[in-house]
Amino acid sequence: MKLESLSFKNNKTGWNIKDINFDDLTLLVGASGVGKTQILHALKKLSSIARGRSYNGLEWRVSFSQDNKMYSWKGQFKTVQEADINVFEINDIEYEIINESLSEGETNIFTRDTSKLVYNNKETVKLDASKSAVELLKEESLVEPVYKAFRKLYQLNSENRGIIFNSIIRNSKKSTMCLSDIKNSEALTPILKIFFLKKNKLKEFEIIQERFKEIFPLVEKIDITLGILFNEETYPVLRMKEKGVDAWIFQNEISSGMYRSLSQIITLTLAEDGDVILIDEFENGLGVNCIDQLAELVTYPESNIQVIMTSHHPYIINTIPYSRWKIVTRKGCDVDIHTAAELNIGEHSKHDAFMQLIQTSAYKTGRL
Repeated sequence: MKLESLSFKNNKTGWNIKDINFDDLTLLVGASGVGKTQILHALKKLSSIARGRSYNGLEWRVSFSQDNKMYSWKGQFKTVQEADINVFEINDIEYEIINESLSEGETNIFTRDTSKLVYNNKETVKLDASKSAVELLKEESLVEPVYKAFRKLYQLNSENRGIIFNSIIRNSKKSTMCLSDIKNSEALTPILKIFFLKKNKLKEFEIIQERFKEIFPLVEKIDITLGILFNEETYPVLRMKEKGVDAWIFQNEISSGMYRSLSQIITLTLAEDGDVILIDEFENGLGVNCIDQLAELVTYPESNIQVIMTSHHPYIINTIPYSRWKIVTRKGCDVDIHTAAELNIGEHSKHDAFMQLIQTSAYKTGRL
């Protein structure tokens, strides 16, 4: 999948993300609170809508390519006035789709409104009004590629330090997993993925370990094994060994920067062609030594992937080519996107471009 452009509006709250175009690597920059993270949230919600989730008042239009074909998908959920008591959007309420369409090039695949759904120029039986037709028609040949495309869009999971329980782990002594299953499993966190890479003796474990050691040269070895609780429940335990030190550093002693670095290396190493990876605040928890090499992995990935990320860190912004910057501004609920060229940034050098950026009203205040 390759995202091309997005417009996204929440008619309940008024948030309105105007047209944004995406590159293979897109860096969203701007003042705090202008809507950079909201853009990532919008993309995640599109992935959820494609899998059957409904949201109050959302309206979208997205263009993307999949399997060398260009698609346009747009739709709108009905806006329902309700109390703002559901902070985490976890409930059983379903919202009706009032219009939706999908086209491939100039060819219309489906259209729907509140009364009917037309697929491939034929009206279908009445289907669930709260679910996207991408989900409802996912087994149809014209829609299946689109459904699969949005399953390739995900946010980088920065692993926490907690004990992880998982039914796959419980059965790990009996089962094996191939590389494709490990890469594509949505049930596996990065740490669980590296556990199965090691267990199945896949070369990607060594690749990840070597990349991690390049960033942290004092680390001699990474290991991940199973711990056992009193009730014989097993869980993965990450540990590291430093050069010249006999004792292992266990999971609860590993720094947050090391954890986040390892998560990013795992995700980027296992990424496949067509993946779209969202990274919010790329630099969080990372030292300068981590940022340099992780930024290079993002800028020059081995696979044909797309990365959309946010950052406030001067080093990150100055490292990423200014042609990949999208400067985000906001006026009220309207979120606007600007390129460096539109703001006359970057006429001479990368460093000059960064200095020009941080001096603009758009970057300092979030408004032009």
